[in-house]
Amino acid sequence: MNYERGFSYSNEGQLIGHISIAMRMIGDKLRGLPDFPPLLRTLVEHMILSHHGQLEFGSPKLPQFPEALLLHYLDDMDSKMECMRALIESDRQVDGCFTTYHNALERMALKKDRYLNGAAAVPEASPPPPTVREEPAAVGQSSRPAVPDSLFAGKLKQALEPVGSKQEG
Repeated sequence: MNYERGFSYSNEGQLIGHISIAMRMIGDKLRGLPDFPPLLRTLVEHMILSHHGQLEFGSPKLPQFPEALLLHYLDDMDSKMECMRALIESDRQVDGCFTTYHNALERMALKKDRYLNGAAAVPEASPPPPTVREEPAAVGQSSRPAVPDSLFAGKLKQALEPVGSKQEG
């Protein structure tokens, strides 16, 4: 990806594709971790290969375990949120509280500032800097019960621990 003046694909990205490039990057990184478990490597590679979620969206494989499915949905949601944000920001429609129809999103988007201010035209300004959400002082104080790590998450954490910090036993 290129990040100059917005996001775009590099020449290599256009020619080879980000899935192939990511597979190469994982291979390069894992060669430097000789003790990385081969079965875990396969799961990480599967997550990359299946993150588009559906064959018709360019995914060589369908997600076949929970974390792979979650990665697909997170990637899809991130893409849709960025698309909606860009639609609202760049919409040229002066009147009303909604953007023009967007084919990929299959909807119009609400311009919340206009809506909340009685459809008055809101002067365009740069968006405020993102706020940093602070974590609660004590972890696990939510009303939901704590969800234990999956076997996959535990093995990934264990594999990524520095060699000297692994506990014997």
